[in-house]
Amino acid sequence: MADQTSSSTEADARIIVDRLLREAGWDIEDKNQVTTEESIKDGRADYLLLDNRSRPLAVVETKRFSKDAYSAKEQAETYAKELQAPFIFLSNGTDTYFWDYNQADARLVGSFFSRFDLERISTLRKYQKPLSTIPIPDKFFFRGNEITVRPYQKEVLQAVDTAIQGNKRRLLVEMATGTGKTLVAAMMIKRLFQAGLVERVLFLVDRIELANQAKETFDDYLSEYPSIVLYGGKRSKEGQIVIGTLPTIQSQIDAFTSGYFDLVITDECHRSIYSIYRSLILHFDAIHIGLTATPSNLIDRNTYEFFGCWNPLTRKGEPTYIYGIRQGINDGYLAPYKVYHARSKISLEGIKWQGEDYEPQDLERTVSVEDRNKLFVQEFKDNEEKRGGDHPRKTIVFAITKKHASQLTRFFNELYPEFKGKYAEIITTDTFDPLRAIKRFKKEPLPVIAVSVAMLDTGFDYPAVENIVMCRPTRSPIFYQQMRGRGSRVCAEIDKKEFLIYDFVGNAEYFNDEGYDPFEQKKTATRIPREEVLKEEPLEEEIPEHIVRQFVTIPLGQAPDEWVERKYIEFGPEGEKVDAREYKDRFAEEVKKLSDVNDIVIKLKQQKDVTDDEVKELGELLNHPEYFFNENNLRLAYDQPTGNLVEFVKSALGLHKFPSKEERVSRAFDAWIIQRNFAPEQVRILRMLKNQFLAGSKADISDFNRPPISQYGGLQYAVKTFGEDGLKQVVEDLQQGVFQ
Repeated sequence: MADQTSSSTEADARIIVDRLLREAGWDIEDKNQVTTEESIKDGRADYLLLDNRSRPLAVVETKRFSKDAYSAKEQAETYAKELQAPFIFLSNGTDTYFWDYNQADARLVGSFFSRFDLERISTLRKYQKPLSTIPIPDKFFFRGNEITVRPYQKEVLQAVDTAIQGNKRRLLVEMATGTGKTLVAAMMIKRLFQAGLVERVLFLVDRIELANQAKETFDDYLSEYPSIVLYGGKRSKEGQIVIGTLPTIQSQIDAFTSGYFDLVITDECHRSIYSIYRSLILHFDAIHIGLTATPSNLIDRNTYEFFGCWNPLTRKGEPTYIYGIRQGINDGYLAPYKVYHARSKISLEGIKWQGEDYEPQDLERTVSVEDRNKLFVQEFKDNEEKRGGDHPRKTIVFAITKKHASQLTRFFNELYPEFKGKYAEIITTDTFDPLRAIKRFKKEPLPVIAVSVAMLDTGFDYPAVENIVMCRPTRSPIFYQQMRGRGSRVCAEIDKKEFLIYDFVGNAEYFNDEGYDPFEQKKTATRIPREEVLKEEPLEEEIPEHIVRQFVTIPLGQAPDEWVERKYIEFGPEGEKVDAREYKDRFAEEVKKLSDVNDIVIKLKQQKDVTDDEVKELGELLNHPEYFFNENNLRLAYDQPTGNLVEFVKSALGLHKFPSKEERVSRAFDAWIIQRNFAPEQVRILRMLKNQFLAGSKADISDFNRPPISQYGGLQYAVKTFGEDGLKQVVEDLQQGVFQ
């Protein structure tokens, strides 16, 4: 398609349309399915698609490649009405639009619909009724119990009803972990079934364990609507509700036309699915509902834009409905929590971080010290004995690696020998039957402790968990909330009043999270006084940084070529913000104060050299709990990824000028080019890519199909010039070493 020009004819486009219709299951040679050049009063319809009784279903209007297919709407509508076809497709062989012209505007779709799709949608239209006529029940039966519908559950259903009745087809629902997103999703699905708005549903998750859990919920609450979990391999049976992981659906995408599903619900949609799986999700012409537990101010802008929830005027995301963790605790639907700051900590000094996560091999050397892990386990046991209680508290331990998990599990079982090695159990992907192990943890007295690596952080629903043990460090506010959320559910069966986070890695300190209990008038201190710790054993050096650093670029203008970037630091588990410009101003004020009283800053003011120890001392002084002026935050605030603390202090004193982004990137680019033996044509392409990066692009493969590179042959020419592997390597090298 890339070689086609504006001189391409409509006949060329129809060759492509013929193929696309065949791919959707149409036999274009069978006149009982497809007729061409159907004569009508005002002209001829290019194609007429017929149902199984040879009645008109859809008009297909084609245009040449160079024409916008959408522009054929008026002509196609005239043909469709005269032929009494309820649907229209508009296509130029590259872009295809589906138009249910009595319902909404034409929409870009990934493929033609099958005959069965169109027949099904046509039948649905005849029996639809307003969602407002479907009552929201006050109570329902679920897993053998009568459940009262909670006020926020009614509110979210009403919000979804209102949006869909207003012809919105993309909705985003934020509900805190523990408030029952999957059950609420089942309630949404049932209402849409009852209203005749949907007949086929796709429920997307990112792990097969979550798919199986969702099926359990649907089999109970939606027992009259069959559901299946789609595994790898060929589809063998159908269900009104298909549950699958993103990779599985992606691998079988050719089996589904764009019209196959009427509703797509994406669970935990905060994850980076809209870059990796964007084409998959866009393939389906359906109502899309995203579910997330991530606070709205931590959700990526591209997620908001996909769901039509980005407000360009306020520059904020506006989910269809929000019910956060604090609201859930205040209303009594989530458990309050406290944080136990452990005496024994993993020291993270010298650990290399990859964004918000650690470098696994680097941390492995730190966490696999047996004596340290024995201290963790002993401290946990001692504190649990001090707390007392009438039952062992079910506990989830988050470990770093499978080796680390194995070590911790062994030490727990050594401290509880009376349980014959069954007090703690590993639950990882290497576990013989992880689903059975999870069920055993939920249903049986033993194990009391589940030690997990990347299996119980999302979608694990067990209200009786009373302890969360963090032996896995993170700087991601999203992942921190997921770990914390495993204990947030209330549990009347054990009279659960609260849950406790054992923090052995400084996560809670990093996020300034001291727990939340609105019902407790006086806060109970769970931190052991420092002076007591010093009497017993020396402390490892604690983590010097306490906040997450996540900058979000928010455009102030509306036209992409007029965007002005405004940056925020988001910190704390609830994502409090500090404007980056204010952050720099506060830093300058702080440095100015110190310039008269602090010997190190005075030396810098006098342009004298300082030692490494002095720089470290100054860094500890500046990294105080109000604004946490540290090197990483300052790099982001100043947009200087290689800046150091001394340079930032001198800049605040007016003694150092950082290069502009253009200067910095151009110097790095020129030095990088000199070190390599590129041909002149290759250098020309790379310079255009550099200029696109400086203009605000991401400088990835997609940029080769945008001007100016597209005007010189685009991606196809770049691949020819560098080779496919060579081009990928060059782009990767530029992204990692130059374009910063």
